[in-house]
Amino acid sequence: MTKRWDIAYPCFIERDPETGTYGGFCVDVPVFVAGKASPEEAQRALEEGVAFYLAHLEVEGHPFPEPGSTPPPELDEEVKAYLTPVTIRPSPVNEVSLEIEKALRRKGLKRKDLAQRMGVPASVVSRILDPLYFGHTLSTLRKVAQALESGLEVKLTEQPREGEIRVGA
Repeated sequence: MTKRWDIAYPCFIERDPETGTYGGFCVDVPVFVAGKASPEEAQRALEEGVAFYLAHLEVEGHPFPEPGSTPPPELDEEVKAYLTPVTIRPSPVNEVSLEIEKALRRKGLKRKDLAQRMGVPASVVSRILDPLYFGHTLSTLRKVAQALESGLEVKLTEQPREGEIRVGA
């Protein structure tokens, strides 16, 4: 299940004149990237960074920052020449990863606890909880549910309309 947040943040992409690589930063969220080969690569990395940040806020139950709530930084003219303003929408995330992370928190467990209970390396749990990972198998989800002493419900529904996300009943 893919989750998309209908929100966009003002950000800047910049070219490092010394290395020729690209980076960027967002104004309202603590996201920045560096060392990318192209402006497009920097933008994709910002989209993923914003998605990670929003996923973290959602799991923690915190509100999202309002776009435009932070004034843009005061920049001198020389620096402004290297910056390109862009509007960043977060990458889509896997709602299954978010649900597993929320279940861990409800149970008061850490990632290492889940790894031990599942009998897998910590790297496997990190991948399962990565909101940009979309390769969960039913077998893995059964192991997660068993390790969390929880039920697992898989449900097929009518195809949602564009932008509509449904979870559960």
